Amino acid sequence: MIYITEVTSRVRIYYYMSAPPPLPETPKPKFEWYEHVWMGLPLALIAVGGAIGGACGGAAWAVNQQVFRKTENPVLKYVWTGLISLAAVVAYVVIASVVISLIRGKS
Repeated sequence: MIYITEVTSRVRIYYYMSAPPPLPETPKPKFEWYEHVWMGLPLALIAVGGAIGGACGGAAWAVNQQVFRKTENPVLKYVWTGLISLAAVVAYVVIASVVISLIRGKS
C-alpha cells in the first residue's frame, strides 16, 4: 500500500511539472490564388524601388493579409487592401524623394 502511494505521488509530481497541453489553434483561412495576387501587388515595389520599395511593399503585403483575415465583407476587403497598396506607393514616392534630395544636397 505504501508503494502505491509513492508511485501515485511521483506521478502527480510529474503531472504537475509537465507542460500544459497545447491550446487548439483556430485554422487560418485559406486564400484563393487571385486573393494572393491582389494582396501581393505591393510587392512589385521591390522591382521598382529596391530596398525602400521592398520595405513599403512588404509592410503593405503584411497589413493586407491581416485585413483579408479580419474583414468579413468581401467588397470591403478589396477596397481596404487597395487603399493600403496605394498608400504604400505614396509612402515609397515620398521616402524615395526625401532620400534622393538628401543625397543630392550633400554633393
